[in-house]
Amino acid sequence: MDPQDRKQQNLTAIYGALLELMAQKPVMNISITELCQQAQVSRTYFYRHYQNFNQIILAYQTQNMLHYLRRLPQTSKVDLTRLMTHYFENTKLEAETYQLLIKNGKLDILLETFQTVFQLLIKQERIANHTSRLTAPYYLEFFSGAVINVTVNWVKHGFVESPAYLGQTVASYVRSSNLM
Repeated sequence: MDPQDRKQQNLTAIYGALLELMAQKPVMNISITELCQQAQVSRTYFYRHYQNFNQIILAYQTQNMLHYLRRLPQTSKVDLTRLMTHYFENTKLEAETYQLLIKNGKLDILLETFQTVFQLLIKQERIANHTSRLTAPYYLEFFSGAVINVTVNWVKHGFVESPAYLGQTVASYVRSSNLM
């Protein structure tokens, strides 16, 4: 197994173990030893790659969102409705994970992950029909906060609306507010 595959395997193992433990108790009550035993990785591995549990979650969630980007339509530009619909579809596929992260107060990681991916989309000029507001100071924080807040409430209420509905709703709010 090459080093990249091994690194991916270890990240998947330690992230999966962390989620399993988070399902049993609050993250603040999980020890590094317990996590490493559950994941079948050494403490040396943990300390070599991570300083805390948030870094594990962030690494995995960022990777997951980059995978989400690869599943976007292969057009050069994607409209906001489609982009947001895909985001909410991905969230629904990862329902249990989002529920655990929300329950354990890890909204900052969801926010940081979303911002990282959205910045990449802006940098790659993949968002259709946007204005220069996307790069205005604090716009990324404003938009990301709004989307994550909608996401959290949607997850907490049991995914009542469809991802398409939420994608259209977010895009309509942005258009009606002339935010993009």
